[in-house]
Order: sequence, then C-alpha cells, then structure tokens
Amino acid sequence: MSFCGTEIRVDPGVYVPRLHTEALALRAAQCCPSKGVALDLCTGSGAVAATISRLRPAAQVVATDLDERAVACARRNGVEAYGGDLFGPVPAHLKGRVDVVVAVVPYVPERELQYLQRDTLTFETPLAYLGGIEGTDLLRRVVAGASLWLRPGGALLLELGRGQDDLLRDDLTRYHYAVVAVLHDEEGDLRGVEARLG
Repeated sequence: MSFCGTEIRVDPGVYVPRLHTEALALRAAQCCPSKGVALDLCTGSGAVAATISRLRPAAQVVATDLDERAVACARRNGVEAYGGDLFGPVPAHLKGRVDVVVAVVPYVPERELQYLQRDTLTFETPLAYLGGIEGTDLLRRVVAGASLWLRPGGALLLELGRGQDDLLRDDLTRYHYAVVAVLHDEEGDLRGVEARLG
C-alpha cells in the first residue's frame, strides 16, 4: 500500500496504517533534525518510521512493537525495529538523546471496540486497537516513558481519539510537557497532539 508517497508492505495480521496517520508521520519527520534520533512506538508495518527515514536519511530511526509479526514486517520495510513493549527494547545509549517520540498506540476505549468497521478485526487483532476503559492506558505510559528518553525540548507526537487530549492534559503537565499543537483532520476531528518536553 502507499503511505506518504512510499510503497509499504503490510503482512497478514499486521496493523494497516491509516490515511489520517500520514499527517502525524510527516510532522514527526519535520520535528526530527537532519542527523537526529527518532523513536516510533507500536510501529506495526513500520510506515511511520519508514517515512521519517525517507525524509531524514541521516537520522537514526528506531521502532518497537510487541508483535513479532509487526517487527518482521517493519524490518522488511527497511526499518530498524525491535520486539518488545514500548521503550523496553530501545538501545539504552539513546536515553535522554531522542529528538522525537511518535506513537500510534492502541487507543480505542473498550466500549467503542464494537463500533469498529466489521471487517477490521477479521484482518487485525483487537490488541492493535484496545486502549483500556478510556483508551488512554498505553498513551499514559508513553507520556511517562518518553520523558526519560527525550532530550530537553524534544517532541512527543501521539495519535489520539475524541476527547483524549483533555484526558491526557494532567499527565502531560505532570511530566513537564508543554502542548504545542492539537492536531485535527480536514473534517475537524481530533487526530493527535504534539508536546515538547520542558
């Protein structure tokens, strides 16, 4: 499939990158210095990481995913991908040196899982979507964890669902982030947040 103008391989069972995620990927690339470091969490096929690498070829882009099928797929797409939970497999020497953390983690609230398109869960596991009661379980873990990996002034970009920017506001403040932008799609729906570590 095409993602940000590049063909991305998506293996069976691996989360299929969505069109609305392209804006987040492009913004992550803009936030990454030409020779910077970017982390892509829950990388899936590696579409976001591959986009950053294409636009910032001298940068180091590291990706992680819990699903070994996704890790294998991302590697086939040329991504430096590691298997494990969020920041767990990231090389330790990058702690405190990362310019950008971007994450498209599962963020669908439990009550809304039933409203996903009928064929979605035929091809993808519910683990790719389910984010807990409010959809923020993994998002909160990323906010906390990224504060240890980002350099001061580094960017955190999260894909979000409706109302989740408000749910995360206290977490962002607690970990010393300043919200730079709330990202919306062309129809005005919330799609993400960009925050900078103080």
